[in-house]
Amino acid sequence: MIQTIFRLTVVTFVLTVVVANRTSMESLYTDLLRDYNPHIRPNDDQTQRTVISVTMHLISINEIEELTGVMSTVVNVDVMWRDPRMTWNKTKYIDVTDILFPQELVWKPDLVVTNPAKKVRKIGFEDIMIRYNNNGIAYWYTGDYLETSCDINVTHFPFDRQVCTIVMIPWNYRQNELTMSIAQNNVQMENFTANGEWILYKTTAERVGDRPYEYIYFNLYLERRSSFFIINLFVPVVLLVFLNCMVFLLSPDSGERVGYAITCLLAITVYMTLVSETIPKTSKPICILSIVLLVLLMVSTVICFLTIISLNFHFRSKQKPLPKWLAKITRALRCANIKRRCGNNPRSDRRERKETSTETSQSQTDVESSKTQSIEDSEHTSNGKSVHLEEESENCHEPQDHDLETWKTFAVLFDHYCFLFCCIALLIGSLYFVIFTNIM
Repeated sequence: MIQTIFRLTVVTFVLTVVVANRTSMESLYTDLLRDYNPHIRPNDDQTQRTVISVTMHLISINEIEELTGVMSTVVNVDVMWRDPRMTWNKTKYIDVTDILFPQELVWKPDLVVTNPAKKVRKIGFEDIMIRYNNNGIAYWYTGDYLETSCDINVTHFPFDRQVCTIVMIPWNYRQNELTMSIAQNNVQMENFTANGEWILYKTTAERVGDRPYEYIYFNLYLERRSSFFIINLFVPVVLLVFLNCMVFLLSPDSGERVGYAITCLLAITVYMTLVSETIPKTSKPICILSIVLLVLLMVSTVICFLTIISLNFHFRSKQKPLPKWLAKITRALRCANIKRRCGNNPRSDRRERKETSTETSQSQTDVESSKTQSIEDSEHTSNGKSVHLEEESENCHEPQDHDLETWKTFAVLFDHYCFLFCCIALLIGSLYFVIFTNIM
């Protein structure tokens, strides 16, 4: 019996406290809104400025359009100020320390983004409550999806860095009526979700007083993730151009040179057509990568042109000898190659090659008749190289007539130096693009 009475007493006390708290909250709500004008600033002295504190929390960067210059973001904005009309004695209302009011019933600053991509409107949405404590401090937690304009410079794409800004202003109040302060000198990132294309490596917040209004600039420093574009765009085109350079190593007598060069050129053209969707479609300014791809396409075109010229040299009639000046250049370049291949004593190297060639030919005479033809062909090739090397070495040390230099020997040297020139130019150009644009 005693326990039952005790339980009833406890339940009655709890219900009484709950009813009292609800009644106190209702009374506080009614008392605070009595004679309250939401269109008047909260200062008792209207000649003083109303000070509000603004903090931005960046939730995500959804997209950045290079062509239109639009950045889409999701943000939360925390605004705090003091309203003396919203103070009360908490002991009078049974320790009620906080209360919520609909934002349309109380005063709040109208924050507007001044660099929108589409239309100017207030930040936030309807049905947001504003929290007040018994000291009159107001907390307005709002958020929005923003589309702001951003000046995109894609010159160094895909190694570019951008600075996009979100500019806020209290729309209805001048600088002598309302002052905005920044709680933090940066944008808060505790709830930020990283973007797959951009790296946010720095944020700043600054207050700019430009009479008659006051602005807050929230700056986002972005760096593009370049790995995707390098692997899927730049490297394949460079490899295709390098394959095109290999045309100078094909034998002119194979008859496949022109077809090979044109096939590589068409492959580069088709691939560039496919990847053109990933390059920013803007001409203000045009990105360096577009120029590099155009240069690589031009290099491939030049390779086809040089291939045709080389074949023209190779199959030119023997009745048209080399001009003397071209014969001298050919002989000088050929001798330089022979000296590099034979060493400092090409004559001794020539004797060794003769002895090796003689021994090889004698040993091959005992081979079975069924394999004679193939071995003789191999022997002829080996001996031909040795004899050709010997003749070239002698030409480097013994005076010869310029008529011995033919268009075919000139075509061989032409192919050799065209291959070296194209490979070196491709390597230097690729390194210059990757290093220079990344540093800049």
